[in-house]
Amino acid sequence: MDKDTTKSTINELLNILDEQKFLKLVNVLNIDRYIKKLSAYKFLQLFIIAQLNEAESLRALSKNLKDKKEFQKTIDLDTISTAQLSRKQCNLPSGVFEKIFQHLVLETQARMKNKAILRDIGKLLVIDSSTMSMSLSQYPWATFRKTKSGVRLHLRVVVTKDLTMPDKAVILPAKHADRTQMNELIDIDSDAIHLFDRGYNDYKQFDILCSENVPFITRIKKNAKIEIASEQDPDEENNIFLDQEVYLGNEQNGTKMTNKLRLIKTKDSEENVVNIITNCFHLSAKEIGDLYRYRWKIETFFKWMKQHLRIKTFYGKSQNAVYTQIWIALLTYCLQVLLQLKFNHEGPLLEFKRTLQNLLFKPFRIFLQSLFRRPTRKSKGRQKHNWEGEFQFIVSQYEDGEVEHLDALKYDPLFI
Repeated sequence: MDKDTTKSTINELLNILDEQKFLKLVNVLNIDRYIKKLSAYKFLQLFIIAQLNEAESLRALSKNLKDKKEFQKTIDLDTISTAQLSRKQCNLPSGVFEKIFQHLVLETQARMKNKAILRDIGKLLVIDSSTMSMSLSQYPWATFRKTKSGVRLHLRVVVTKDLTMPDKAVILPAKHADRTQMNELIDIDSDAIHLFDRGYNDYKQFDILCSENVPFITRIKKNAKIEIASEQDPDEENNIFLDQEVYLGNEQNGTKMTNKLRLIKTKDSEENVVNIITNCFHLSAKEIGDLYRYRWKIETFFKWMKQHLRIKTFYGKSQNAVYTQIWIALLTYCLQVLLQLKFNHEGPLLEFKRTLQNLLFKPFRIFLQSLFRRPTRKSKGRQKHNWEGEFQFIVSQYEDGEVEHLDALKYDPLFI
């Protein structure tokens, strides 16, 4: 293998998770027993590259490997058939890649531990789900409507000012409602604030979170039964139109909560009025409203994943194949973030990803040079005119008695 290939961009990315570390994390005996060509680790490498290149199909991935010598040198594999890729995707347990994802999450959190949104807030964990719709005839195992199939990615992300990072994920057929996954996605952690939408409303769970001192912020449903305990003055200058302490639920049907919550009416980032419910009594209503506006970060994350990785259409039809593809997409995202953090790149992740995609098999030094290239344009661009400074200059002329030129017909103070 030549020197440039050894130090290629893709090798730098894959070295974050080398084969020894992969096998140690997987901890499955004889995972490659009787395998002569396509090992589990080579399969992972192929699918990471497929995600980065947004390969349309297994056939496209196979053709890409066949045509690119640098690809072959990286994987140490000359060719692989579509059928071999398909069988491996169906037979290799998707849980293998879930373990890898969890490991990369821990590595990323270690690098992000000093990042926070607001002072003294601690971690903000945002929870939501996204559904990938599929054909009912091709994916009957994932039926959730009469005419449609789908899988749902239930996700918890850590949000900072600069970065949104997956923290925990659950993949299930879309028929499973959001609130059924609350126990999986919410940790008993008093130092983290959990932020989620009203699809996760569960009064019994809210009582448990209050008893365990787990802070949370969510929206209330329109038909919620509310008993007002006390009320604070609104702060309309900061878009706080209501601030009350309330009990949720109905005593007659046994849903009434034993713990008080805080009901705040404010506006979201799109200027829509929202009713927020929370047990964060230690924060001001404005701080809670500001925190709730970070919920759009997880929507942006799902949009980014669907646009720039391959999770909307699938290479295989089986449940294991679909889950495997989603797990590898998530861990590919983590690998990109880890590489970006390693070299302190502060630009958008999309810029990093596109540079990575364009220079995937080029020497890594070329990737770094492109990523951190200084702008060659010497011009500072369009300059903003200092009208205030010009006005003050005219005032000083007037105060000093230099006014003769003001009477001249040819004088125009806008173009002096």
